[in-house]
Amino acid sequence: MTLLSLQKTLALLVMPAGLLWLLLFAGCLRCFIRRQRVPALLFLSAAVLEAIAGNVYLGSILTRRLEAPIPPLQMTTVQPFDAVCVLGGGSQVDPFGQPQANHAGDRIVLAARLWHAGKARVLVASGATHDAVSGDRNLGEETRLLWRGLGIPDSAILVVEEPCWITRDELVAYRRLQGRFGWHRVALVSSAWHLPRAMALARREGFEPTPVGADWQGRPRPFQLQFLVPQAEGFAEVHRACWEYLGHWVGH
Repeated sequence: MTLLSLQKTLALLVMPAGLLWLLLFAGCLRCFIRRQRVPALLFLSAAVLEAIAGNVYLGSILTRRLEAPIPPLQMTTVQPFDAVCVLGGGSQVDPFGQPQANHAGDRIVLAARLWHAGKARVLVASGATHDAVSGDRNLGEETRLLWRGLGIPDSAILVVEEPCWITRDELVAYRRLQGRFGWHRVALVSSAWHLPRAMALARREGFEPTPVGADWQGRPRPFQLQFLVPQAEGFAEVHRACWEYLGHWVGH
């Protein structure tokens, strides 16, 4: 164990999640010393559950399983697409109301790369959300503005007109556009961990795009002591994977 690893571990233990973890173990030890077995077991169970929910290794394993069915993109050899459809969710707004890429923004960048490489005739954006204080957000328009900043002309951008609140809404809209414009080769771009569920939904709607994964997250992790401490990254990855598995199970 290196000094840097030890420093990171100690720092994580005084962060909110790590501090709560220590307090749960302290409560378990205190109850055990007082021979209060039931409270001790409850404290221990809570500590174990927090360790699982915030574990970076578990999050990485679950994410790799989600991403496994999606083949990597070979940018130089892939055949050009008539349309590249990008699921919403790769943008957010800053405190001044301007769009910016978020943690899943690689899907927006990847679509732009495909266009610049001559692999896409048109880029299609969609999505809507209720999460803004000022009102509903049009994720498709946010993506359009980001693409403009990446050098994509308006003539190569198509924004779905109707509001699409969930992935299924977007897929139905893409299928309609495919029939309207006669597209033959269509790519569906999203985070690789989201694509298996999105593709299952697409098939139910009679839509058969080529999955193109972005924002890959399931990378193998070397053993490092700090990754054993419950932390924000672990909670985010485990939560995201559980959300995808739940969505697939209930069919949404």
